[in-house]
Amino acid sequence: MESPQPVTFDRVVLQEDITRGQRVESFAVDIWDGTAWRTAVRAGTIGCKRIEHLSAPVTTSKVRLRGLGARADPHVAKLGLYKAS
Repeated sequence: MESPQPVTFDRVVLQEDITRGQRVESFAVDIWDGTAWRTAVRAGTIGCKRIEHLSAPVTTSKVRLRGLGARADPHVAKLGLYKAS
């Protein structure tokens, strides 16, 4: 995911299309720091909805979701970035 302007966020919301079953077993969300990718979140299953809280807000214009383990082809329905604090 790429944005024309940098985005600041401290929450990552992920949802799977569970009509096809829960498939993601582990994942990582990376941010581009200007020179390299840095992992912001690394966690297990997603399921119906997963909200990850970052320890501090981050600002970036590029975010990527990496599947690290899955039971079958993943079907991610949503990746949202939010700033709550």
